[in-house]
Amino acid sequence: MIKFKKKYLVFLICFLWVLIGGKNNVLAVNLDRIGGQNRYDTAVKISQQYWGNSDYAVIASGCDYPDALCAAPLAKKYNAPILLTEGDRITTVTLNELKRLNVKKIFIIGGTGSISKKAEYELEKLADTCTRIGGQTRYDTSVEVAKYLGSIDDKVVLVSGENFPDSISIGSIAAYKSMPILLTQKNYLPNSIKDYINGKNINTTYVIGGKGVISDSILSNFNNIKRLSGEDRYSTNIAVIKEFMKELNLNTVYIASGENFPDALSGSAAAAAKTSSIVLVNNSIPKVTKEFVLSIKNSMSCLEILGGTGVIPYITAVNLLKEDTSGTIGNSGKIICIDAGHGGPDSGAVGPTGIMEKDVALAVTLKVGNILKNKGIGVVYTRTNDNAPWSNGTSADLQHRCDVAKGASADYFVSIHCNSAESSYANGTETFSFYSSEKGKKLAKCIQEELVSKLGTYDRGIKTAGFYVLKNTSCPAILTELGFISNPNEEKLLNSDSYQNKCAEAISNGIIKFLKNN
Repeated sequence: MIKFKKKYLVFLICFLWVLIGGKNNVLAVNLDRIGGQNRYDTAVKISQQYWGNSDYAVIASGCDYPDALCAAPLAKKYNAPILLTEGDRITTVTLNELKRLNVKKIFIIGGTGSISKKAEYELEKLADTCTRIGGQTRYDTSVEVAKYLGSIDDKVVLVSGENFPDSISIGSIAAYKSMPILLTQKNYLPNSIKDYINGKNINTTYVIGGKGVISDSILSNFNNIKRLSGEDRYSTNIAVIKEFMKELNLNTVYIASGENFPDALSGSAAAAAKTSSIVLVNNSIPKVTKEFVLSIKNSMSCLEILGGTGVIPYITAVNLLKEDTSGTIGNSGKIICIDAGHGGPDSGAVGPTGIMEKDVALAVTLKVGNILKNKGIGVVYTRTNDNAPWSNGTSADLQHRCDVAKGASADYFVSIHCNSAESSYANGTETFSFYSSEKGKKLAKCIQEELVSKLGTYDRGIKTAGFYVLKNTSCPAILTELGFISNPNEEKLLNSDSYQNKCAEAISNGIIKFLKNN
């Protein structure tokens, strides 16, 4: 909605839908980002996405990894999110999230050198019980966490306590399989680990990492060793996932940075709940990682990005999914970024009977995308549903929409809205482009003409404006107002599935007509 008073409020868009087409097919994979301003904020947003409330929460240090490496199985047992905090205090965002969750019991992972007594006192005020699980060393802590898992089955995981990538690779898998994660040194198995496994009927030990990480010399204490490793952390990550692929639900796959631990650690609890795994990436995209993702993309519907754009840029995720041999996305070689106006807590305009602009815009957007996909045109969505960890309504959030288009190398940007006015008699359709965008004006003309012809609405014209998304996209952009949701008659039409189909057909026809001539 663009009101006459020039009010234009949009919240953060976190969903990216990428269509990667070969010569004869188009594949849709939804790219969903859960990321905050920092690691603590990202952990909270993951919690908000997957937990409405929780009696339990796991608190780990966001400053250093050792004590946190074994936390995922504990979180899975108690269906708890993993939240991060600084060592000597509980961050405000974490405190607020614990209150929102209405937790009854908090587990602190690690000794006072990891999370201080002062921080523990803060947590004790929020829950009925606050239990610290820690030992004198990181290795002892892994044993104490394992004890909290109760009686184990016949499998354990052994990872290096000297670095984080291998434990992150196995974390979500160990969690949903209820396998304790034990930490060791390269050439010395700590006594606490020896004591823990002594007398237990462990039939399989998964050793994560090569001999340069965990030497064979310490493995005589275990039975039926199965080493999962590769040339580096990324190939080890893929080796781990492949080992358990038959048990995984690859409908949703998570990606996190392989260069730092916090986002993957927090995400491991969510991935475990989905019986999924975390794929580690970096900006250069390891060959082994890309080959694996491409091999499973037919079974994927969502690639969940953990962390902000500063950690994993959109273009990294897009390139991870893109077939190198194709050369283009879609048969037309063009990518259209379709933006459903508003969303989440931002309803946009609301009609007389309560119909919300954000719902109409999303419904039409998805229909437009489906039509274009069937025509072999590449499509990027700024959102594909209303379930998103929205931010505030600042220009930074509008810029995020523009970043989605830029990250996917979109050729054109189409934003879909419903109009509103103080007068209930205001009616009709209008389409905007930026003042100086000649291609934007041509695209707006094609779409406006098709909408007016198809819908039979009053033609309010093709206009120019300085709206943020028109001005700041890296490609020609238009914004179309389908009708006035404040008008009772048009509200009823806009809420109709058949009318939404007409809107989508008209917008798609306008885009296709424009592409044929440009």
